Amino acid sequence: MYTNILSVLRCPHCGGEFELTAAGKEGEEILEGKIACGKGHVFYIRQGILDFQSQEQENLNSWSEYIGEEGYDDLGQKIEARKTEKQKKIDRDFLDAIVGEAAKLKSGFLLDVASGRGILLGELVKTVSADVNLISTDLSFRVLTFDRAALKRTAPQVKVNYIACDATNLPVRDGSVDMVCTYAGFTNMMDLMEKGIREAARVLKDGAPLINSPVYMEKNAEGARKAARYFAENQMEGAEKIFLREELLTVHQKYFSSVREEIIYEGIAEGVECDLIPCAGEWFANALLVSS
Repeated sequence: MYTNILSVLRCPHCGGEFELTAAGKEGEEILEGKIACGKGHVFYIRQGILDFQSQEQENLNSWSEYIGEEGYDDLGQKIEARKTEKQKKIDRDFLDAIVGEAAKLKSGFLLDVASGRGILLGELVKTVSADVNLISTDLSFRVLTFDRAALKRTAPQVKVNYIACDATNLPVRDGSVDMVCTYAGFTNMMDLMEKGIREAARVLKDGAPLINSPVYMEKNAEGARKAARYFAENQMEGAEKIFLREELLTVHQKYFSSVREEIIYEGIAEGVECDLIPCAGEWFANALLVSS
């Protein structure tokens, strides 16, 4: 953690400001310590990460479970090995489109929601202006420890603030952030997607953009029906709207006055299981929704 993050932080319980107590540093980075608000809510900095004690999802995307089974590096390699060359190009183009939008920010705070395995973050550090302050957030403290270690190896000079927190209750002040972006992070929130988008709107400055990256599926396709059954069985009825264009546009328009849509790719999914691709043989599209 770096002290510059204090200017945008607020207590997620009471909204109060924080005071910092540093217990261990490496250069400018605080590795161990704590922050406390005036009402006594205390959160700790561990291994350079500000930990708000968020809990990982139980039904899907539990990074601690995946990493425990596969190992951090092995998990990434296994996911990539499942993809065809066409799928790798589709993912590459999708990621490049998000980074291209993010590169328009020349200074201020850029918040990466649901960083996961740090795929987007790794590209952002290569592209964004040196005057941009990067904030990487995820529910999983553990996955952020791996992301931080990986970035220290490849780009040790880059300053990133890592925050383990709930994206539906960000420890960030109203109107304090200059851009929010995500690589499928809101999709992975499932039934909490709208709460995440609403929270992004809250923390953004007036007119500042949210860059969302949804995957569209056809409403009556078998993949969408399977998703609806899965969500209903897991007490998340209706969460399939995370894949439906009209539903997603409606949610964004609810919290933002302007929504620009760009289709990055559309076509028929191949029969290989991997990130972000729906059922084989069905139409899907990768889109950017830039809202402000």
